[in-house]
Amino acid sequence: MTPEDLDRIVAGIRSVVDDHLQDRDVFAWRCTVPVDAAETVHQDLESQWHRSHPGDHPATEATFEIAIGLVGEPTELTGADIADLEHELALAVCGAEPVPYTLRAHQRTDAEFDLDVGRL
Repeated sequence: MTPEDLDRIVAGIRSVVDDHLQDRDVFAWRCTVPVDAAETVHQDLESQWHRSHPGDHPATEATFEIAIGLVGEPTELTGADIADLEHELALAVCGAEPVPYTLRAHQRTDAEFDLDVGRL
């Protein structure tokens, strides 16, 4: 995606998450990181892009991962609530200029983090 697409998508995702969590006691965080060109997810998305744009060559486009973490009580993060959030996020990503994307949801029940202290 282009830098402009990324800005638009991040703004849309922020808005969706804020709206979704407005009446819930849930903490949310988001980070955006570039995906290495050697990663399978990048290659899959690049293939999707090429199928949608035959003969075109991406110039300033790259693949990014936008990770969203939600922390709260299970009653605040039900399967139906997460499915609704995923649907709204998909609409925010598609927007006016569709871009290839994948959406994956994972549930964790622990709070362990694998930090490389030497890199902090």
